[in-house]
Amino acid sequence: MNSSHLKRRLLIGGAVAAFLLLTAGAVFAALTWGDVNRVTIDRPEVDNPSGGVVAQDNEPSSEDSESGEELAPVDTGLQVFLLVGSDSRSDLADTQGFGDFEGDRADVVMVLFKDGRKTGLLSLPRDLMVDDSCSDGENRLSEMLQGCSSMNGATLLTVTVERLIGKSIDHFALVDLAGFQAAVDAIGGYEICVDRPVRDQRANLSLPEGCTLADGEQTLAWLRSRRTQELTDDGWRVIPGVNDLVRNERQRAFLLDILGEMADVTSPQDIAQVARAVAPFVTVDDHLSLVNAVNLAYTMRGLSSGSVSELSVPVYDDTTSGGAAVLRPATPVDEIVAEFLSTTAADNGTVFGLAG
Repeated sequence: MNSSHLKRRLLIGGAVAAFLLLTAGAVFAALTWGDVNRVTIDRPEVDNPSGGVVAQDNEPSSEDSESGEELAPVDTGLQVFLLVGSDSRSDLADTQGFGDFEGDRADVVMVLFKDGRKTGLLSLPRDLMVDDSCSDGENRLSEMLQGCSSMNGATLLTVTVERLIGKSIDHFALVDLAGFQAAVDAIGGYEICVDRPVRDQRANLSLPEGCTLADGEQTLAWLRSRRTQELTDDGWRVIPGVNDLVRNERQRAFLLDILGEMADVTSPQDIAQVARAVAPFVTVDDHLSLVNAVNLAYTMRGLSSGSVSELSVPVYDDTTSGGAAVLRPATPVDEIVAEFLSTTAADNGTVFGLAG
């Protein structure tokens, strides 16, 4: 079985879980807004992709004003959101089979662009090689979330993505894996359909043939599985064609799918239940207000209608000097973003950046 045989393509929806919280609406989100973690994106002297200096939240700092240094102009009408799913193990039990390591890694990295009537969603592969501001070398994008002594992980990842896309990021939202499980359980599970029985013993995954309304733990195991096997007439075999690029495709598909389902949720009690379940696992930048969050959430709810442009990064395989397999962009990411931003609203729904 490959991704084309799935009735629902799924993702490790870190960003999705964050917006399951945000779609609670002003009244009910206010009940849980205090449980959401905050992080400071502290970058007053980081080079802006388009020149000059970016002050936090795109506002000139008093220090910059006193020095007389000019800031790069802010794009009028463009809003950019960095949506992240953390590969943290801190809230997962050892028996869940995901392994253990210290720190956080970005398993899902997506960028949402809102420009007037246009909305675009860019998915960045976690194994993309990027410039590392902490080491002055290169590293995988996923590793940026660990940060270093000079900047926290949210800042390092934000700065790195800004350099890739050539635009400043307005807001940051992250959810960890435990939060994703809580979100799936809070909405009553998620349907996974497979043509044959599948398993991944390391991830503790086991699904029968057909459709299963999976709980959060089984959904997470399926989404994270890198060694998924299917039962054929000749026995168990690893499913061909499943790799990190397929996982990136699933990320966007699941995001649109789950938001479409959330758009149908009308019970205030159900919405509040999801918000309460996910809030403790969500981290947002300390400039994201409740009003901004709710407005963004309702925008996101409309993405399932086909009004969102999907931005993909064509990549090629590479190997580091240490022998690690990584990915590199075949087309500069900022060119893909610029192409999208130069189009009209009528082009929404187009897939940008695909190699052809």
